[in-house]
Amino acid sequence: MMGVIGTVAAFIGVLVVLVLVHELGHFIAAKRAGITVQEFGIGFPPRIGSVVWRGTRYSVNWIPLGGFVKMLGEDGDIEAQRMRERGLSESAIERAMAGSFNRKPIAVRLVVLLAGVAMNFLFAIAAFALTLSVPSPVSVGPLTVTGVQAGSPAASVLRVGDRIVSADGRTFPRSSGLVQYVRQRAGSPVSMGVQRDGRTTIVRVTPRKLTDEQVQAGQGAIGFKWSAAVAEEPPVARNPAQALWEATKATGSIAIQIPGGLARTVAGLVGLAPNTGDARGPIGIAQATGEVLQQPLFDQLYFIGLLSVNLAVLNVLPFPPLDGGRMAVTVLEAVRRRRLSAQREALIYLTGFAVLIALVILVSIQDIGRLPGS
Repeated sequence: MMGVIGTVAAFIGVLVVLVLVHELGHFIAAKRAGITVQEFGIGFPPRIGSVVWRGTRYSVNWIPLGGFVKMLGEDGDIEAQRMRERGLSESAIERAMAGSFNRKPIAVRLVVLLAGVAMNFLFAIAAFALTLSVPSPVSVGPLTVTGVQAGSPAASVLRVGDRIVSADGRTFPRSSGLVQYVRQRAGSPVSMGVQRDGRTTIVRVTPRKLTDEQVQAGQGAIGFKWSAAVAEEPPVARNPAQALWEATKATGSIAIQIPGGLARTVAGLVGLAPNTGDARGPIGIAQATGEVLQQPLFDQLYFIGLLSVNLAVLNVLPFPPLDGGRMAVTVLEAVRRRRLSAQREALIYLTGFAVLIALVILVSIQDIGRLPGS
């Protein structure tokens, strides 16, 4: 198990990569659209150092929780108003604001806002394609008991060193198949073939139904730890084209499921319905990151791709101050054929930000309740 410092460092590292991928999408699209990018930052201020190249400041900052792209005019006409207050003429202001995000056509602004989400989807597809292109390690053969939980169903029938070879007379090529079979029979007796001291005996055990807390704590349906031989299976994809196609389908399938799970979580948090969602906040994601990074590369790539899909879907939701919220405001302006006032737009984003922070706090409290020992 990773220590706290290692878990936090791993979480920050993964977060920085995914957010920078996202911001790189905005950056590339803005540059190609002729929008002035004032700064591309790694981390958040205060600033450690920076360089200016081709009109853009590239900075490294002290708070390592992602990154940002600052575009001229993304805060509306506030900068133009400041220029007026300094006494600049309208012609001078027009020249200075020529590369303003806010003065580009609606379609261009939507493309720039959507580019970050698109980059996260592409990154996820690439990660999933890699998992489908490399041999995957799988546990095979009998399960060797390495530990037994006190008070569990296994405590009275299993010993350290036992080898579990069958369940209800069935054998399983993959060790995980036997584990899944037993878990699905919670509440019903299962006869397991156990090799002990050179002989095979049959023991009967009734798997328990696990709560979410028990699963998060790493408990099993019977209550024992195990190890097994490891073999490599050939890659799922036979060629790069198949890998990309299957990865794209997997990305779409995961993306479709995220809004529903998020809605169930939010409904549960505010008391409108039972919380049946599985959304995680920063604490839950950090815990999962620490656990996954101890697993084979195959699992790590899948997990990072999964996080990238989640980041993409969350950002495209029409909720300020997320990209989807900014796109919704942009479309609203197109329908109304006039811009929102800077004050009204700022109020919308501030309100959305406050609600977002409140939800993150509530989910984080839920995460703490799931931690082992809580």
